[in-house]
Amino acid sequence: MKRALLLIALAACGRRGAAEQQLVEIKRADLVIGVAVTGELAAIDSTDIKPPSVNMWNFKIAAMADDGAEVKAGEPVVGFDPSEQMRELESVMNEVEAAKRNVDKKLADMALAKREQELELAQAEALVRKATLKTDTPGDIIASVDLEVLKLEEKSARIGLELAKAKASQTQRADAAALQTLKEKLAYVSFRAQQLQGDVMKMNVAAPRAGTVVYPVSWRGEKKKVGDGAWRMEVVLQIVGLDKMVGKGNVDEVDIAHVKGGQPVALQLDALPDVVLRGKVGPIAGRVHNKSQTDPSHVVGVKIDLDPTTSPLRPGMRFRGEVEAERIPNVVQIPSDAVFVTPDGPVAYREKDGELEAVRLQLGRRSATVIEVVSGLAPGDRVSRTDPTRRGSS
Repeated sequence: MKRALLLIALAACGRRGAAEQQLVEIKRADLVIGVAVTGELAAIDSTDIKPPSVNMWNFKIAAMADDGAEVKAGEPVVGFDPSEQMRELESVMNEVEAAKRNVDKKLADMALAKREQELELAQAEALVRKATLKTDTPGDIIASVDLEVLKLEEKSARIGLELAKAKASQTQRADAAALQTLKEKLAYVSFRAQQLQGDVMKMNVAAPRAGTVVYPVSWRGEKKKVGDGAWRMEVVLQIVGLDKMVGKGNVDEVDIAHVKGGQPVALQLDALPDVVLRGKVGPIAGRVHNKSQTDPSHVVGVKIDLDPTTSPLRPGMRFRGEVEAERIPNVVQIPSDAVFVTPDGPVAYREKDGELEAVRLQLGRRSATVIEVVSGLAPGDRVSRTDPTRRGSS
């Protein structure tokens, strides 16, 4: 009775025939249960380019090779502002000149002091010889008292000579120590100057290998540009080989239990919608994280090993796709948009004799686009993608 009433209601919508309906044929095929995955491509062969290893933490980018440029090993790819090192280098070079002048002055002072010491020693030695000659005079020529005086003078002269030698030795040691200090200062500032000169040269970073320049995207979704700052461990750009990529995907936390290593994956790129990439699930992360800074939904990282392709891929390309979590062979299936919910349960509108009739369905497993039909329809049936009862009521 209900079926007859429905057919009458459908007939009242206008017997314009099923040709005006959007019909689809029921088929038997493998039902693929998929899990949605999103993410971006990453290069396997990639070299990070960071600020140089110099004595500073914050840098300013002064020049960058173009994103996507092909470079050879040794070609400059990024330059950092060396003004801070240049200012310090100028100051240190002034210190080097001052240290050289101090060393030269000390050497000149030491040479003058040495000549004065040699003169003093020569005078002291002359006094000793003179006193010795006097004391060597025969005793019968001079009185004994005078002889004693002459011996005292000789002794005094010898003491004076020893004092002059000691003074000269002490002065030489002090001068040598002072000269060593000045030389050490000169060596230090000279080394610092060479170091700064090297740091200035390091501010122009060359490609350590041949490849393609890629600007990585930060967690804010931004790429570095000339004038931006960078800290010493930050990746400014990358030199990559584009011959092999992997997918860095994210799967919703509630679906990760259905994902296992080795499962097939099909991906579609946002930038190349006509390109379908295929691969397999690789390592699965062991922890949950937020999808992004602005999206707190929980996801699990999944690496996707991609099959070789001739498509022009680049790191950072966004993708969305599906992991084949389960494949059920030889299943009668219906497009999900051809199933309609009624108070009596799910139905499909099947074509029969040029008209549509409602058929109650028993449904089974489903994917994102199709649903398993346990009973109600058979392969070859044609069903409508639109609800004729709604169309008739409009």
